[in-house]
Amino acid sequence: MTLSKNLHWFVCIIFLFSCARQTAPTGGPKDTIPPVLLRSIPQNEALNFKGNQIELQFSEDVILNTPKEQLIVTPTISKDYKITYRKNTVVLTLDEPLQDSTTYTFNFREAVQDITEKNPVRNLQLALSTGSYIDSLSIDGTVYNILRGKPVKDATVALHIENDTFNIFQHPTAYFTKTNQQGKFKISNLKPGNYFVYAFEDKNRNLVVNTRNEAYGFLGSYQTLQDTISDLSIGILRLDASPLKMTSARPYNTYFNIRMTKNLRTFHLTAADSSDLSYTFGENNANIRVYKTTDLDSLAAHLTAYDSLDHSVDTTLYIKYLTREVTPEKFDLSLQSTSLLADKGLLEATIIFTKPVKEINFDSLSFQVDSVTNIKFTAHDLTWDPLLRKFSIRKNIDPALYKTDANADAQPPRAPKPSLKSKAPEPTNQLQLGLGAFISIENDSSKRISQALKPMHEQDLSVINIDIRTKEKHFIVELVDANFKVIQQQHDNHHVRFQNVVPGEYQIRLIIDRNGNGAWDPGNYFRHVEPEPIIYYRSADGSTSIKGVKANWEIGTDGEMFITY
Repeated sequence: MTLSKNLHWFVCIIFLFSCARQTAPTGGPKDTIPPVLLRSIPQNEALNFKGNQIELQFSEDVILNTPKEQLIVTPTISKDYKITYRKNTVVLTLDEPLQDSTTYTFNFREAVQDITEKNPVRNLQLALSTGSYIDSLSIDGTVYNILRGKPVKDATVALHIENDTFNIFQHPTAYFTKTNQQGKFKISNLKPGNYFVYAFEDKNRNLVVNTRNEAYGFLGSYQTLQDTISDLSIGILRLDASPLKMTSARPYNTYFNIRMTKNLRTFHLTAADSSDLSYTFGENNANIRVYKTTDLDSLAAHLTAYDSLDHSVDTTLYIKYLTREVTPEKFDLSLQSTSLLADKGLLEATIIFTKPVKEINFDSLSFQVDSVTNIKFTAHDLTWDPLLRKFSIRKNIDPALYKTDANADAQPPRAPKPSLKSKAPEPTNQLQLGLGAFISIENDSSKRISQALKPMHEQDLSVINIDIRTKEKHFIVELVDANFKVIQQQHDNHHVRFQNVVPGEYQIRLIIDRNGNGAWDPGNYFRHVEPEPIIYYRSADGSTSIKGVKANWEIGTDGEMFITY
């Protein structure tokens, strides 16, 4: 009787265990073998395909991994298709009919994976033709960051058949693919024709280039596809191609601020009554600050501004200042870089200011070598960049001040010979910017700054030699550090020797200066002008980094380091 009363609980327990979720068995070696495609309906390279469904069968059960992001169909089709899976079968159902007499490729990339270890099916691609033949031409190459020389993965590479009205900033592409981890791409099953080739990041996946936040690049001329085209190189960079506009012009604090839609390459501002104006870039190169230098509360001025693509704004505006009492922003300065080459007797420094400088008190600027040797600066030692609010100091000093006992020739004493009881002067090597050394346009004084500089001797430094093998007339060779900051630069020199290099990690890049203006130009899509080429030195293993730069070393002396273009 008791057993019969509780029998239903026993049956429930058995039922629950039988319905438990099924999982892959644990233990054993890790599954590293991806599924294999056994059959497709229709078959790869099928002709006269008129259906709306593609079925793929695999060697084991599979799952889908974000299929609408992974699947690339060229030419593009509507995203309204459905893709489903059951056990070892994947079915793609098209929502709209395909175009007649067209070859389509379905590149699934990593959309189909096994259940246990998520191993994607390798090279899962299917070509189908709605006509009587399969187009068989292809284009392949590499996408790289043009400024850094590094391959770009997951970049969208797009083609468009020659068309004068097509615009990469407005129109989606029909043929596209994605680059792999090495920046490599290949677009297959193309018909003969002239193609415009470009690449971009496509962060919003709309197949249209958004230049405000997406890097992009292009080939300046159409590629005539009559046979397979290989090894194309497309450099991409962030370059805003939108029109240049002025968004606001109004007083702020003690200055008048002009705001543009994007960073400027340069600008010119002149007062209508020929008054002197004091202006700089603001917190970035999209802002212009105009400081008050007259008793007038407003005056007319003419502004011409240019961006890196030579888009321009040419306008007249009225500069006005606040009439109420305001507290001026703090006048500050900072030392951005300093160096002291002892054997050459060369001191260099860069100072950045928060406001334009009106006056310099040279009595408050000095370099204290030691307790008895104090070197003053003159106007010839300073170079002023008003737009960037930057002073560059370059001072030649007597190298004899840094001669050591080991390499010193007989030198006259610098100071009266100390008595036997006195001590030799202690070196300090302090760059001193005294209180009030600089007076701003608003008459506030700079703070006191001092910084010790370490004298660098030849035995502390290195030399890098590199040959440039090119027939180009004009070019620039740059030594850059690990953060891509330019350390040294030479122009039109086939046998480059970078001296006084501080030990560290570097890269060397060659810029082909096609227009001979002494600077790198980023190109212009609207004129189909590509960016000027940048080629990095690469070692035998393909690395761009030069890591063996040690003190008292010279590398590249026997011509083993070179860049060819």
